[in-house]
Amino acid sequence: MNKVFLVIFLGLILVTSFSGCTENKVSAAEEINTSSSLIYSADLRVESAISDMDEGSYTSAKNNLKAARVDYEEALKILNNASSDYEEETKDIERDVIFAEAGLDAVSYSENLILATEHLDKFVAHLDSEDIDLSRKELDKASEALNNSIVYLGSAKEKIFSIDLDSVPVEQKSYVTVQREDLETSEKMSLELRQMINGLYPFLDGSEHLFKAGEYLETEEWDKAADEIADSSVKLSESKESLETLKDSDYSEISVGVIEICGILTQLEKDLPHLEAGCRYMEKGRYSQAEAEFSKVSDYY
Repeated sequence: MNKVFLVIFLGLILVTSFSGCTENKVSAAEEINTSSSLIYSADLRVESAISDMDEGSYTSAKNNLKAARVDYEEALKILNNASSDYEEETKDIERDVIFAEAGLDAVSYSENLILATEHLDKFVAHLDSEDIDLSRKELDKASEALNNSIVYLGSAKEKIFSIDLDSVPVEQKSYVTVQREDLETSEKMSLELRQMINGLYPFLDGSEHLFKAGEYLETEEWDKAADEIADSSVKLSESKESLETLKDSDYSEISVGVIEICGILTQLEKDLPHLEAGCRYMEKGRYSQAEAEFSKVSDYY
């Protein structure tokens, strides 16, 4: 009888022990829900920042990106301190960490892209005032910021594409797919923007030669003016060759500006030979022939 009671007693202990283990399993459901909400909020802020950038509202875009960074960082703090005894929750934590880290990369990418755009705006302003040195400095800064943005973009892309789509819950598959498509689109646009900036360097060089030619024209140093115009033609042709392929870009942010620049370059391509020839004739005192060449220069500008 005592043996029976002993067996029952041991059985009760085992049942109680295993029941306790089941009840004490650690869940991270609350942490996952909170971090997911923060990531969702941050994603919306990044989208708002992109809209602000498209509208030229850089200050608003920067503010949205700062707020997004805070949300992503807070989500990461929660996730890095979260643990779960449930396999699915552990996978959710790992996946959300990737989303948050990729989100931070996307914020850095966008911040640098804004910086590049601001420097490009300043480049144009300085070029309009014929300040070549400041124009070149701004173009260099734009190029540097864009290169930095492409690095962050590549990092975000690597993280998102590391996720096995087959292992993603059905309700998140579209999210991952859209993230991948957006990153690939951004990468293509950024590479085209870099091509555009590279094409602006010979444009800047050509403009510098033209400005010098203008100074020589004012002092009637015709031969020097003609030489500067000839050098300008070479550089501007180089710029046009580099930029022309971007006229058919899928992104209006690229194509519209390039079409305008190429329109100017095409007209200069027609006019500069006449302007150079006119200067050569003036240097030789052949004024009627010079006048004939100058009259062929359009008033496009």
